[in-house]
Amino acid sequence: MDTDPTDGRGGPGADAFRGSEPAGGGPRRVLLVDDEPGAADLAATHVERLVDRVETVTRTAPADALDVVREERVDCVVSDYNMPGTDGLELLEAVRAIDPGLPFVLFTGRGSEEIASEAISAGVTDYLQNGVGRDRYEILANSVENALDRRRAERDLREVNAKVTAIHEFATEVAAAESADEVFERVVGAAEGILEFDRCVTARRLDDRLVPTARSANVGEDEVRTFDLGEGVVGTTAAEERTIVVDNLSVDPADPDDLEDPETPSGASPSEEGGRREGSDGGDDGDADASADGAELADPVADNIRSAISVPIGSYGVFQAVSDGYAAFDEGDVEFAELLAAHAADALEQLETENALRAERDKLSAFFRDLPLPVIRTAPAEGADRRIDATNEAFEETFGLSEADHGYEEIHDAIIPEGSDPIDASGVLEDGEPVRREVRRQTTDGLRDFILNVIPVDRSEETIVYNVYADIDDQKRVERTLRRLHETTREMFRGGDREEVAALATRAAIDILEFPSSGVRLYDPETDALLPTAISEEATEALGERPAFGPGDGRLWEAFETGEPIVVDDLDAVDTAIGYGEHRSLLVVPLGDHGVMPLGSREPGFFDDTAVQLARVLGANVTVALNHAQRTAQLRERDAELQREIDRLEKFAGLVSHDLRNPLNVAAGRLGIARSAVDDGEALDELDRIGDAHDRMEELIDDLLALARQGRTVDELETVSLADAAARAWQTVDTADATLDPPGSSLTVEADPERLRTLLENLFTNSVEHGSNPAPDAGGVTVSVGALPDGFYVADDGAGFDIDPEEATEYGTSSDPRGTGFGLAIVREIAAAHGWEFEVVDGDGARFEFRTGD
Repeated sequence: MDTDPTDGRGGPGADAFRGSEPAGGGPRRVLLVDDEPGAADLAATHVERLVDRVETVTRTAPADALDVVREERVDCVVSDYNMPGTDGLELLEAVRAIDPGLPFVLFTGRGSEEIASEAISAGVTDYLQNGVGRDRYEILANSVENALDRRRAERDLREVNAKVTAIHEFATEVAAAESADEVFERVVGAAEGILEFDRCVTARRLDDRLVPTARSANVGEDEVRTFDLGEGVVGTTAAEERTIVVDNLSVDPADPDDLEDPETPSGASPSEEGGRREGSDGGDDGDADASADGAELADPVADNIRSAISVPIGSYGVFQAVSDGYAAFDEGDVEFAELLAAHAADALEQLETENALRAERDKLSAFFRDLPLPVIRTAPAEGADRRIDATNEAFEETFGLSEADHGYEEIHDAIIPEGSDPIDASGVLEDGEPVRREVRRQTTDGLRDFILNVIPVDRSEETIVYNVYADIDDQKRVERTLRRLHETTREMFRGGDREEVAALATRAAIDILEFPSSGVRLYDPETDALLPTAISEEATEALGERPAFGPGDGRLWEAFETGEPIVVDDLDAVDTAIGYGEHRSLLVVPLGDHGVMPLGSREPGFFDDTAVQLARVLGANVTVALNHAQRTAQLRERDAELQREIDRLEKFAGLVSHDLRNPLNVAAGRLGIARSAVDDGEALDELDRIGDAHDRMEELIDDLLALARQGRTVDELETVSLADAAARAWQTVDTADATLDPPGSSLTVEADPERLRTLLENLFTNSVEHGSNPAPDAGGVTVSVGALPDGFYVADDGAGFDIDPEEATEYGTSSDPRGTGFGLAIVREIAAAHGWEFEVVDGDGARFEFRTGD
């Protein structure tokens, strides 16, 4: 626990830590801010004890706390509300200005509905009242752990989204590469920058050999070599065009220590804990010897390679990343590496096509019409005009236009949207060099995105221009889809309860991802079932009304239980525990502990890799939104309970003050009239007894009103000298011959001064009235006020309790027939209103202990 205000400041370079988890799974840092050092240290001690992998930093001044947030890595802030100069919400605003995503828990002893409402509106992660319960620090620790886990989940989600977005940007960039070597170099650069692999190499396939083409700066020239097709992991990856992942290989098979997983008992054999072999679909081969296949194939050049991932780049080559650590590459690494390689293969395929066009430009006309890409060929017309020379079949199918039926201007105006930046045809003709540009064109299916290659070809009589279109609309659509998913996620966070989040997610799957049908099932712990919370109209039409599903009910429950997405390409070809109506394809995305998101289609094999990836992004966003909605609902429920308590006390005080006191006043007035009209002595004695009863009722009403007032939550706290408060209270009590032993002048407590004085008055009165020794020669009772390690006490040396001490604090309980029984009850309510723990100790006299948590 770090309590030094100057310790650990890392200067400007420390900004690199902001928003990240500690490296290597180290402790997460929690900053606790409270102007009372003891309170901050106590909370820090509990948080470190109750939350795994946490170290705490405490500060007593908001300015020092901001320095920590600004200059060091902080994963969560826990702050008191009432602090000199800057309160907790002002500190929240300053913290969020530095790090908008930093979790902030307001943990304060002075709670109120106004503060709770302001905290929620300000975007506080959690609002906790430092109450009297012994579990308040368990609640704080749980809140901190939830905030840290949510920050980690949000960070993981951001990383996944960032990687997906970056990979799609890579796809656009690599599609613009002008050579195969540039593609291979871009793959290494993307693997380093996006996937954070630091030892990578790409090898290009030339006939039956794999030749190193690009490598990381951390890979020396002596660490790479040429492999024959089928030789080693690299050669086998290229020959079989499948991904191979090696978790554990040894360059010295004679040394068994090199073959062992450091986390595996020494009895495990290399074949059990050795390499892992995966096909291009990422699944196991099912072969008993498959687990050792990668390690057996490995023929590393460097001596410090322990694990590796080898991914085919289509039929063009191989991408490989290596590490000196055991099992350094997980399934996510495999998935993203395969996606990089797939985009690179597409770019190489596109380059291959383009190179073929350039190499064969004089022969292009021979296969012009059979080219699968849309192509339109233009030739010079009179003056500076152009004319359509030819269109191929792919062009006619894509745009619905041909040279036979449409002229140059007609085709130009029909396919180029208004406002588009046209390509300067005269400039292309003057330079004689091809032009490559990303464009949007109107097709028979609507606007689509293309890479347009404008290729001038000289002929003896004229220069013709080929306009070759490569469709990239799917890629652009994915980028637009990701942006819309982010917008929908923000809308989910602005939504209300979990049902509204589920409804938004259901429509997003259809309207944004264009899935045929969707739904969200939320888990109900009371029935142990997944309830059909939001089912789209499309899903209802295909499936009919759906019941709740529980354990064993097919793929939906399996995805919820395992936390892994499940894809079924053809429901008719597999046995299912439940019916899926007219659906043939099924994708079930888990939503953490909240439930699942089932997606369906009437087409078999509908959900390809891209669809699954986008659905997982949506599912991750929905999970975070459901977490937020659940926490918001809990805060609203707690606020409503607090308001009900306040309303109850208001109603009670009104009843006592008005409905009881008014009739009592009438009775007292009538009694005065009766006294003036009666002369009989016995009758007057009876009337005096009635007056005594009235006085008794007045006393009870006063105590009931005090009890109602004192039970309210304390809104304003001050640092109060306990010695001064005790002296003032002692002066207002009829102490007879009792003696006060006051505390030291340095003892202070955070409290409402008037209500603290009321508490002491009631305790002093109780000691004087109930603690005095009835013996004639006995001296007066001594009442002492003193400090506890975490609070204070009031005690006397009197006779103690003649009833159960706990019962003595209940309403209306008193050992004195003349007492109202509300004195200690008022003490208990005042303590609860401050958030203090109150305990009665019956020993040599009576002792009342208050643990304030200060």
